[in-house]
This record gives sequence, C-alpha cells and structure tokens, in this order.
Amino acid sequence: MGEFEYEALLDRARENIPEDISNRRRWRLPEPQILIEGSNTIFQNFNAVVSMMDRDENHVYQFIQNELGTAASRDGPRIRLKGRIPPKRIRKTIVNYVNTYIKCSQCSAPDTVFMKEDRTTLLKCQACGATRPVKL
Repeated sequence: MGEFEYEALLDRARENIPEDISNRRRWRLPEPQILIEGSNTIFQNFNAVVSMMDRDENHVYQFIQNELGTAASRDGPRIRLKGRIPPKRIRKTIVNYVNTYIKCSQCSAPDTVFMKEDRTTLLKCQACGATRPVKL
C-alpha cells in the first residue's frame, strides 16, 4: 500500500467518526450537591447527575442505596438518604458507578451502552468497539 492510499484511507476514517464522539469535550459530571438535614442526607442534584450519565435513574438509585447500605427515598429531582453520610462517601459511590457501568475498560471513553447478548448484559463502547460483561 502506497503512502497516498494510507492517507486517503485515514482521511475517510476520520470523516466517518460520528460527530458526537469525535467532538466530545472532556466528559464531566456535575459535582454532587449534598446537604445534611437532621439525621438525613439529601443528594440535591441527583437527577442532574444521572441525566449526564445517560443511564436509567432507578439503576443508579439502587446502586447508591446498595453501596451506602442505607434506605433512600425519591423526592423530585433529589434523593433523601437515611443517616448522615459524608459527601466524600457519596462522591466515591458515584465514581464507582461510573467505573463499573459507564467508562470503557479499554479506552476509558464514557460513550458506552448496555447490550443484551443471550442472557448476558454487555457494556459496549461506541468509541472503540470494546465490550465487557456487566452485572445489572
């Protein structure tokens, strides 16, 4: 293959990369806004954080409850957690969710989707094509 063919193929490949993947600026979640109210902890911007994740809110909600080992209730765009939970612990839980259910294990891109294959759920990266099984 000549130098010219390679360059032409490379240009063609670049043109075919979907706009939302090639132009994605560094993906960042909003900082969780945590408020301690009596013996409850309120995650004020839960809906805003989850909408950036592009995941099912019930899945994220259940994950947070399980990770923190506490009961919670939905309250509009917020969730109310039983007990006084340090904001740092809630941030760590969100990072765990992102690493487990969003970030690609190969290229670290956040451009992933869940796919069903037989009885296995896979996390498929739309940026590099890698897949890995996940437990939902």
